[in-house]
Amino acid sequence: MAADVTGRRIHVGLMLWVLAAVISGCGRAQNPEEGVKSLEQTFANPATVPAIELAIAAVKTNDLGQGVVALQTAKQIPGLSPEQLQTVEETAQALTQELLRRADAGDARAKADLELIERSRSQ
Repeated sequence: MAADVTGRRIHVGLMLWVLAAVISGCGRAQNPEEGVKSLEQTFANPATVPAIELAIAAVKTNDLGQGVVALQTAKQIPGLSPEQLQTVEETAQALTQELLRRADAGDARAKADLELIERSRSQ
């Protein structure tokens, strides 16, 4: 019972975060694959930014939770251009929205990924 309440609290918190990002007008909606393409285009050589490289690899292996965590790390990197920051944010939103969609459909892994994201934010 307590785990269910905690899971719902995390789910609601993430939904509010995504809603706030959408309301704030951050770009257009993407799916995870479009997000990867955007990252690859925006970062001419993603290998030079390990967090971006990790995020791309995570999405390509369907590890969306790790992808979001890597993108959260990337947002903290000094020297990113506004375009790069916007792409990172839009991609993180797309991944989170996909995880929320999957969790709503009963996907246990998506729920675990959402909890991972929430834990990483609270550190």
